[in-house]
Amino acid sequence: MKTLIFAIILFSAASCNFTRTGAPAERPSGPANTTSATSTSPSVPAGESAVAFGKATPENSAATAECRKTKVGKYVVIADQTFAIDFEPFRGSCFLTSKNPEYDGSPVESEFAIYKNGEKTFDFPQQFNGTGFGCWVEGVAFQDLDKDGLTDIIIVAKCSGKDATYNESSVYVNTGSEFTTDLDANFKLNGLKKISQVADYVKANQKLFFK
Repeated sequence: MKTLIFAIILFSAASCNFTRTGAPAERPSGPANTTSATSTSPSVPAGESAVAFGKATPENSAATAECRKTKVGKYVVIADQTFAIDFEPFRGSCFLTSKNPEYDGSPVESEFAIYKNGEKTFDFPQQFNGTGFGCWVEGVAFQDLDKDGLTDIIIVAKCSGKDATYNESSVYVNTGSEFTTDLDANFKLNGLKKISQVADYVKANQKLFFK
């Protein structure tokens, strides 16, 4: 009997030790950073994808899957930069990025807009800060940056330069009826490569972005 009790104690101790030392559940990682001119993956660190801001429907949701089936004329949808969104004034809509398929493997002629029920409902002004060609979206975030109850949008983008690619990020302010952007304010974001860096800068310089 003593042998049996001793064996039970050893088994219980081993089980407890296994529970304590087992690896904790890790937060899902976001897509890896990239500087490739042919990549469309978000340039954001692990755990800092658009969905992490809590304002877009998760990428694996049925709503986002439907958004990615949207027809956009001669363009094609860029799936990993397209999300279902549900905030004013665009509830039940899609934030959709697309590219010209004539440029094989490279999204250098890209654009983004909001669609609902297969129809474009809003075209973002001054995309890529007015750069007309050679740019693509690398990361998107949806967040109330000025705490007014309206969800704003951060776009982290890259453009092809003469010698190398460069960042061209933007902040779109939700007015309650549309999104606006300020080129002078956006130019202050030069050199910021991560969504978190852009968000921190905007929050620290509210008067630049919110008039």
